[in-house]
Amino acid sequence: MWTTDGLDVVDDEPGPLQPGWVRVSVEACGICGSDLHFFDGDIPRPVGTSPGHELVGTVVDAPAGLPDVRYAVSPNVTCGGTCSFCRTGRTHLCGRGGPGLGLVRNGGLAELVDAPLMNLAPVPDDVDAVTASLTEPLAVAVHGVGLAAVEPDHRVLVLGAGTIGLCAALVARDRADEVAIVARHPHQRAAAEALGVTVLDEHDGVAWGKEHRPEVVIESVGGTADTLTDAIRVVGRGGRIVLVGSFSEPKPISLQRLMMKEVALLGSFCYGGGDREPEFATAARLTGRWHDELAALTTHQFALDDVGDAFVTAGDKTTGAIKVTLTP
Repeated sequence: MWTTDGLDVVDDEPGPLQPGWVRVSVEACGICGSDLHFFDGDIPRPVGTSPGHELVGTVVDAPAGLPDVRYAVSPNVTCGGTCSFCRTGRTHLCGRGGPGLGLVRNGGLAELVDAPLMNLAPVPDDVDAVTASLTEPLAVAVHGVGLAAVEPDHRVLVLGAGTIGLCAALVARDRADEVAIVARHPHQRAAAEALGVTVLDEHDGVAWGKEHRPEVVIESVGGTADTLTDAIRVVGRGGRIVLVGSFSEPKPISLQRLMMKEVALLGSFCYGGGDREPEFATAARLTGRWHDELAALTTHQFALDDVGDAFVTAGDKTTGAIKVTLTP
């Protein structure tokens, strides 16, 4: 649980189960960049709640007839269909459901967590729990690449090779003619190379972009980076820039250049309904198709009692960490 000083492992009894919710025995939960912002104090910690929104597990209390399989759990809590966003499949824009799991509401860094029944997505039988816990960041990438409207003859440039950037490159790889990704650290470059995409040093991304003029640029760095300026410089005329990175202190950008190139700048938040099925369910299904590529991103695993060490490892890129996972 979050405390004023950081994180503590505590014993707590679960309360009564809400109608329409299920109780999940957590098997694995990843640490996200937003979790690290709480840990470092960049964002006020939701003291008294447990973090963790990249979770997977099995159900221990649910309505009769629910299949006894492993489920990825979406952290997004919605109104369930009373608002216009939910009725039109844009569930990620619902403002009536309250905080998400692990984001002010108790999350997956626990042995047990309660979640809405509708948030469960079954994962393929042959996918292990640690790999399956990548469903959530993969769903973010599925949504972002979908917004980019990538076509078979497109070239795509991904800025940033953290978990989200690597997942975005993986999703785009199967849709575009060529995908390149800018990676800063050696372990990120190695992971990107295993995806079969063009891997660029962080100093070579602009040069590649100017030469190839990608139709789509996906920005996944955020923070205080100047990557949005780079994206505007290199994207082809009439192209699209999709933001999946979360900026804390964005640098000034040239709106004049954006306008004269007629570039569409799109924010991408979480994941929604999708064309045929919810994008979160799509991502859960794709963990089977891309098991080997995704498993290579799960670099470190820790027991729940070692949560402090896990967060320190996740925040230190010299450890070779891409995705650090807790296994309660």
